[in-house]
Amino acid sequence: MIGFTLRAAIGLIKGSDGSKVETVNLPMTKNHWFILVAVLLLLGGLGVALMLALALGFFAGHEEATGGGVGLPIYTTAQSASAHAGYFHNSLTGGGEVYVNDYEEAGLQLTLSEPQTVIGLMGSISPAKVGAVPGQPVTAYVMADCGSEMPAYVPYRNLKQPPFDWRTATFRELTARQQYNFGPLVTTTNAALIAEVVRLLRDGTPVELNPFPFAGTTNLTTLNLTSDQLPGMLFCPSLCYYGNGTIYLAESLMTDFTVTPPQVRARWIPASPLLTEWLKTP
Repeated sequence: MIGFTLRAAIGLIKGSDGSKVETVNLPMTKNHWFILVAVLLLLGGLGVALMLALALGFFAGHEEATGGGVGLPIYTTAQSASAHAGYFHNSLTGGGEVYVNDYEEAGLQLTLSEPQTVIGLMGSISPAKVGAVPGQPVTAYVMADCGSEMPAYVPYRNLKQPPFDWRTATFRELTARQQYNFGPLVTTTNAALIAEVVRLLRDGTPVELNPFPFAGTTNLTTLNLTSDQLPGMLFCPSLCYYGNGTIYLAESLMTDFTVTPPQVRARWIPASPLLTEWLKTP
C-alpha cells in the first residue's frame, strides 16, 4: 500500500453547529495511481491537440491570406537591360513557362488590381502571387506582383505569345482624366476620335520636352483604350498636360536611372485639335 493518502471531501465540511466533521483518510492504491496517471496523460494529450489545432489554423489562415496552397508552382524573376533604351527586360519563369515584361508591355495595364485566380507564388518567406488574367489563357498572359510594401500587379506575356499590336488593333472605347489625375473621368466610343489617337501615336511627329521627375509628378496620366482583342487589360498610352496648356501623348514612358533623382522621358507627340477639344470640354 502506498503511503500517500487523499483527504475525503467531507473533511472540508463543517457541521451545522460549526463543529468539524471527522475526516477520513483514504489510502492511494496502485489502481488509484493508474487512474491518476491516465487522467494526467489524457489532459496532456488534449493540450497538445489544442496547440496543434491552433498552429494549423494559423498557418491555414496565413496560406489563405497570401493565396498560397499546396502544389502551386514557384516562380522566379530576373531583370536585365532591355534592347529598347529606357526600359527593363523583366522575366518570370515557372510552371514550365517563361514570361516577359518589356517595352511591348509597358503600355498595358490590368483591369483588376488583384488576381482572382492564383496560379503560383514568388518567394518563400512572404510569397507574392502570380495570377491568371481574366479572359486570357495562362499560356498567353499572367499577372505578377512587382510591388514591395503594397501589391502592384503588372502583366507578363508568354514568350510564345506575339506582342499585342496596338497599331492594328480595333478599339471600342476610350477613357481619360481631364486636368491631370484629379479631373473628371470622360469616356467615349467615338470611332473617329479613337482612330485619331491611334494615328497620332503611330504617325505623329515627336517633340522634345524636358524630362519629369520620377516621383511626385502630377501632370501625367493615361488614355485608356479598350479592345476585345486584349481581354483583362487596357492599352494605356501616356498623357501629359503641359504647363502652357498644350497636351501631349506618348506610347509609354521611359525611366532614366542614370541621373539623380531619376527622370521620366517619352516620345511626346502633340495632341490634335480633335483630341484636345475632347479632353478640355467640360
